[in-house]
Order: sequence, then C-alpha cells, then structure tokens
Amino acid sequence: MSLWSFRTMIVTAADAPLARSIAETLSPEGGKNMWLAGLSADGTEPATHYVSTGAISPEFAALMPDQTWEQDEDGNWTMTASTPGDPVALFNLCVAAGMAVTQQEIDDVFANSDVTEQDPQVALGRLNLVPVTGDAL
Repeated sequence: MSLWSFRTMIVTAADAPLARSIAETLSPEGGKNMWLAGLSADGTEPATHYVSTGAISPEFAALMPDQTWEQDEDGNWTMTASTPGDPVALFNLCVAAGMAVTQQEIDDVFANSDVTEQDPQVALGRLNLVPVTGDAL
C-alpha cells in the first residue's frame, strides 16, 4: 500500500503551461486542473506564478524537487534541506509518453519551482504571493 504525499508546488507563470502539460500527460485524471490558481505580489493580474497543492502519488513525489524551510527567531526563512528530485527520469517519462519536451525545459521548471510540504498559505506568505482576485487555491 502506498501513501500519498502532500505538496505545495508553485511554478512561474512562464513554466505553468509546461507543468500542466506534464501533469496531464503523465496522469490524465490526477493531473487535471493543476496550476490553475494564479498568484501575484498584490493579488492583481497578471499572475506571476501558479500554485497547485494537495496529495500526489509517491511515484510523482519522488520525481519532484522538495525544499524544507524554517523560520528563525527573527522571522526570516531559511532553507534547511532540499532534494533535487529526478528531472532526468521525468524527462524520460515525458518522452516515452510522446511529449515534445527537452531536458533543458524540464531542468528549468525544476530550477524555477518552489516545492514544499508547507501549507499553501505558509508557502505563499514566505514568497510574498497572494491569490489573484477570484482564483481559489
């Protein structure tokens, strides 16, 4: 029996279309409706980032990067741990599924993403982002 993993995954607006395509290609049912909630610094359009949060399968959790953040006594956030995920394995899965994607595009999505086990409100606060008016998490 596998246990699902909770993740808050924030991608840049530029990377959101590829992130959505990967999720929908590799998990047609589970990947629907990911990264649709827009974010910006002041809650107005245009969205600069998109968030997807919730349970993901352990197989996909193992592919994703993951960062651990902690606040110090002054309220500053410090990354205390990170795992790189497996962008090569993700690329190979995408190619096997017929996606036209490059390793560099996958690497860029990973490099530009913020993936944590934090509650989405905590992650958004850490990044100084809020939902775009009308978008729900």
